[in-house]
Amino acid sequence: MGNTCMTKKVLLSISILATALLTSFAAHAQIDEASRNLLIEKLDKVYLNLAPKDASKVAVTLRLADLYAERARVNSMKELNDGCVTCTAGDADRKKALRLYTEVLDRAPEAAQGKVLVQVGHLYQLTGSEEKAVSFYQKILQGQSNPELKAEASLSLAEIYFKRRDFSRAQSYYREVLRNPAANSKGLAAYRNAWSSFNMGNVEAAITEIEEVLKTPALLTRNGANGAQIDPQFHEEVSRDYATFLSKTKIDKQRIENLYKLSPETARIQNVQSLALDAERLGNKAAALNAWTYVYGYLNKPEDRLSAQVTMAQLHFDLGDKKAALASFESGLNLARELKACSTAQCEELRRRSRQFVVNWNQTEKKAPTAELMTAYNQFLASYPNDIDMNIYAVVVAKELKNYKTAAAYNSKAAELLLKDPKEAKKLETVLLNQIEIGEASKDEVLTATAYDMYLKSSPTREKAFEVLYQQARNLYEKGQYGPASEELRKLALTKNGDAKIRKQAADLSLDALVLLKDEAKIGVWANEYAAQNFAGGKDSGNDFAQIAQKSVLTKSATLADGNTEAAYAELLKFQVGQATPEDKLKYYKNKLILAEKLKRFPEAQSAADDLLRQPGLSKEDREFAWARKAYMAEMTLDFATALAATEKLENTLKPDEKALKLAILAELSGKTSGSYYTQYLKVSKDDENKKLVAAELVRKSKTPEKEIESFKPYLEKSPNLMAQLYSEAFAKNSSAGILNKVVKDTKLKNTESGKLMTRISFLKEFDAFKGKLTEHKLDTTTDRKLATTIKARAALLDKLEGMTKSAIQDGDWTSQLVSIDLLAKESERFYQELISAPIPNGLTAEEEGEYLNLLSAQAAPFQSKAAAAKVKTEQFWKDSQWMPSLQASWEQKPLRNLIAVEVAALKAIAPANYQSDLAKFDATKADAQTVRAERPSLQEVQEARAKVYKDPMSASALKNLQALEKKSENMAMVQYLQTRIDNLGKGI
Repeated sequence: MGNTCMTKKVLLSISILATALLTSFAAHAQIDEASRNLLIEKLDKVYLNLAPKDASKVAVTLRLADLYAERARVNSMKELNDGCVTCTAGDADRKKALRLYTEVLDRAPEAAQGKVLVQVGHLYQLTGSEEKAVSFYQKILQGQSNPELKAEASLSLAEIYFKRRDFSRAQSYYREVLRNPAANSKGLAAYRNAWSSFNMGNVEAAITEIEEVLKTPALLTRNGANGAQIDPQFHEEVSRDYATFLSKTKIDKQRIENLYKLSPETARIQNVQSLALDAERLGNKAAALNAWTYVYGYLNKPEDRLSAQVTMAQLHFDLGDKKAALASFESGLNLARELKACSTAQCEELRRRSRQFVVNWNQTEKKAPTAELMTAYNQFLASYPNDIDMNIYAVVVAKELKNYKTAAAYNSKAAELLLKDPKEAKKLETVLLNQIEIGEASKDEVLTATAYDMYLKSSPTREKAFEVLYQQARNLYEKGQYGPASEELRKLALTKNGDAKIRKQAADLSLDALVLLKDEAKIGVWANEYAAQNFAGGKDSGNDFAQIAQKSVLTKSATLADGNTEAAYAELLKFQVGQATPEDKLKYYKNKLILAEKLKRFPEAQSAADDLLRQPGLSKEDREFAWARKAYMAEMTLDFATALAATEKLENTLKPDEKALKLAILAELSGKTSGSYYTQYLKVSKDDENKKLVAAELVRKSKTPEKEIESFKPYLEKSPNLMAQLYSEAFAKNSSAGILNKVVKDTKLKNTESGKLMTRISFLKEFDAFKGKLTEHKLDTTTDRKLATTIKARAALLDKLEGMTKSAIQDGDWTSQLVSIDLLAKESERFYQELISAPIPNGLTAEEEGEYLNLLSAQAAPFQSKAAAAKVKTEQFWKDSQWMPSLQASWEQKPLRNLIAVEVAALKAIAPANYQSDLAKFDATKADAQTVRAERPSLQEVQEARAKVYKDPMSASALKNLQALEKKSENMAMVQYLQTRIDNLGKGI
């Protein structure tokens, strides 16, 4: 129904245009309603009495149709003005007019036919026969030459297609109108043409077209022809739609300025504001901000400027520029303050919007408010200080930002405002309690005290008055004013109608205050007084104060502990465990443990740790603490078995790798197997260096070291020196040929000191076997052939010896070079002597004998030279000053001593007489063992030294004395442990 009515309204407008065009056709001026009705009545009678062929009937029919059409138009306009919903006035007259026009259309004068066709088209539109209307308009365009009629038909067709949303066809007809010089409605056509472009999505074209309308005065009238005056209403309408068009595209400052300049003066500001609002509604907030910024300078009323600033503040905020948002908001609120007592609806709305801006900002930062939000609250409340809720909201933000003074100020203002309204008692109570919370959170004594006083003075319900009085008294206590505090707390404790729990707290604290005042006389009196109060109302409530004395002991002991450990411990010993609460028992045992340990009374501290561990409901933390201290004190007293057991109980004190290593050491010190702990250490530790050392220790302790080396190879292979050392130690135990081959064939291992030792042993073993073969070789002189054969064999052996010598030289090993060169010198000399002493073959002439001797001498000479050179070299080797210290250093490595003994034996076999005494000491292993046995301390000596450490675990002299004895006993694990203890003493640990 609504669409039908709207259609009729649009068509009625067209009918008005048509009627105006056909005024000359009607040939009569406007007449009043009564005259029109009378004339219609008379002409109806005339029409009925005229024969169809009567020549005058065409003119009468046309005139009667005009009158019916005009009456329909007038009645419809009246109905529209009355605000009809379903508009039906004029329908009957239009149908009559349409029937009359069509009756004589083919007989109408040629000059009038075009206008009649237009009128018929309009009537078809108005009566719902739109397709017939279209047909009639098309006839006009095809059959008429009158440009005015063609313009009217084009416009009508354009309007029909525009209504149908067929904007492409509509636009083609609008442009026909614009091209027609006789058209009277170019302004409307140009306006609709722009809308057609816009509706088809050609926004930029639409903007250009509507700008053309606004720039062309002749187009700024809906119905006028060229030269007509500008229609202000139409001008405003077009400019408003221009703003709509601009909102759908990129809006820059130039377009905003164009809108302002092309709009009529009365609509300029409103249009730019509309553009800003449209842009904001469409989410183009940057453009909206540009529009508001532009128009702001043209706003006269301060209320409008305030509104614009609030809007711009929100836009700045939405665009993420909080600083600019605050600047705009502050400017707006400065205007609000200048307006002072403004009470208009607009001012109230602006206050509401300003408020909402801050509240919305707060919502976005609810979990993490910023300093900028606080500034926004400050600005708002500077202009509107009496907004209770905003003061309260500001308090919340200030508290989150830990700006307690600001929070207290706003909360105080809220309380001041709420005090004026008795109906707000509940809210006032909440605000007053919040003031206390602010003061306590701030840790500001002045703020807190003021909050307490404010509550006691202003609270309408005084529901928390007793608690506040307790806090005031407690503050006196915390400030050290124990005398006044104890008296105030006692008053509260004896207040019959006070909260029982708080009364009990007051009683407890008052007694604590007396303990701190050392007023022992009052403690007993007040405790008995409190015992009669039955604070909690239970059967055991009177027994609580039998425990308070124990709490006082704990409190006083804790106070004394900071300055006088002895006095604190003496006070603590007054504690009566049987009268204490389980909680105080825990405190007692913990404090006793701590103080006894500080006083180095380890047996008492250990006893306290055991007592603590026996307490029911012990927390994990306290259990961990007790085991940790027990482990420590057991170590201090050298009770490693207990230390091991206690350390195994620890869960968090030590990291997994630290714990595993600690357990391994304690296991060794207590004489237990440590391998599993070391293995666990290797699994959890990330310290490659320590893992390497632990793996080495496991290898050395193993009965199958070679197998263990392979097992722990991932930890050891990064350190060839250590790995070679372990192989050499293993070889020293079992002389495994496999180990020897592994080291000698592995370049990395072979180049280490231990690898060189193994290579030397390998060489010496091979050399020793070869030496026997060479030194036992004899020349066979029984026959010439045998002599030649054995000479050749000897020369081959010497060649091999020379090769071994060269190899030793290349390896740079002193011992290997020395023994091989020494043997080369001796055997070359022996070969030379045997050669020149060989018998002359039988049957030679004197001349042949001479030749034979010369030949034998030539063969023997090189060996004589080699012998001489080798002898010189051996003498140089013995004179090398480094061989003895080097051999001594090797000898000190007891695990390798039997390997060094092989080297020593080889050197003794060839050493000159003056060096034999130096080498002799390396054979005194039996004597060394006797010396060690003679120096090893007795078990009694060791136990006495340990007893001294037990008595004074922090005595450096006792620790060093024990370490010296343990070193003689070759208890190296203990020696290393004691060294750590001694080092820690030096560090104050």
